[in-house]
Amino acid sequence: MLDMQMHSVPAGRALEAPRSLRSMRNEGPHIAVEFDDGSAGRLSTRWLRLACECGICGDTASGKRWLTPADVPADIRAASIEISTSGTMDVVWQDGHFSRFAASFLAAHAGRGGDFGAPRFQPELWNGDLGARLGRFAFDAVVEGDAALFQSLRALRDHGIAMLTGVPAEPEATLRVAGRYGPVRETSYGKVFDLISRPDARVAGETARAQIPHTDEPFRYSPPGFIFFHAIRTGAGSGGTSLMVDGFQVAERMRTNSPELFDLLARHGVTFHREHAGDVFFSAEAHVISLDASGAVTGIRFNDRCLAPQTGAVDEIDGLIEALAELTRLICDPANQFRHQLQPGEVLVFDNQRVLHGRTEFDPTLAVRHLRSCNLDRDGVHSAFRTLARRFAPEEAKAVLYQGAIF
Repeated sequence: MLDMQMHSVPAGRALEAPRSLRSMRNEGPHIAVEFDDGSAGRLSTRWLRLACECGICGDTASGKRWLTPADVPADIRAASIEISTSGTMDVVWQDGHFSRFAASFLAAHAGRGGDFGAPRFQPELWNGDLGARLGRFAFDAVVEGDAALFQSLRALRDHGIAMLTGVPAEPEATLRVAGRYGPVRETSYGKVFDLISRPDARVAGETARAQIPHTDEPFRYSPPGFIFFHAIRTGAGSGGTSLMVDGFQVAERMRTNSPELFDLLARHGVTFHREHAGDVFFSAEAHVISLDASGAVTGIRFNDRCLAPQTGAVDEIDGLIEALAELTRLICDPANQFRHQLQPGEVLVFDNQRVLHGRTEFDPTLAVRHLRSCNLDRDGVHSAFRTLARRFAPEEAKAVLYQGAIF
């Protein structure tokens, strides 16, 4: 008896442009498909059976999934395949199970010329020239409308940084705007941290000293994903200029000019730590440069102030220190730094696992500098982007985004 439950593909998985099936061919372990625009590809028969999301097999997106990989035998074959009157691929399997696949789903996974896999997003690299490309978005538009919020999320995806303007210079506004991008992450420093210079500073952000661009909290197994810097008072003109560096751009420059040093930072564990006696003691070993399976840079983790004494063979440790030194030199090169004097009512939003941030020194006797900082996990921000992309730019929802400093 045939199971006539049908497989449907969520609208969010649609292709950039709809394609219709022209022909199919059963090749045993593979099924060849051709589309009306002339593109073609092959699909693994076993993969296709596992992709069924009928009422019996269940839905992977929701997690209500009942078919497992172990349920699909290696020698699974289609007893018959045909194009339905509605343009879907209808498959009857050897055991009588029936699956239905939309042409858009097949095209997305078969790809052109058999190129499988979701496309990987390619970030736009920048250096000191960011000012002309920096996305600026009005507070009212972002908190009141999804279109502006999506555009700002797109800017964060592209450059790892965006600016919000016209934000009330009031403490209550910090969480109001940050909450639009995802759940705010509470840490040992609370949900919101007030950065005000003080003589009894607990962290460097509470001093008036210059800070080399860095990753915040690299000593955590999972550093903060995105950071909001909300300017309440800045003492503009008295120092404290923000310095922002695209860690991906710096890493690629290092890969080109010093490949052996790049390789050390991509494969050698580096330890970061933070301890407040009797309160917290964090320690994490990770790669300064994280790479994905294709070798692309996917995250940066570096803070010179949190580097623990490093471990390694005595004849290798100097090479690691030189790699860290070269990275520091590139980060401190003014040509790689975007500089901005934050004004009250501005918010800098940036990817903490891509964009390194620092500042010049300032004189705390001239003016009070007060920033409010909060953190969001990157998966929450990327979830907000994908959710809105399905409404405003469906073709952008399925790209694989760089996943940060994950190793």
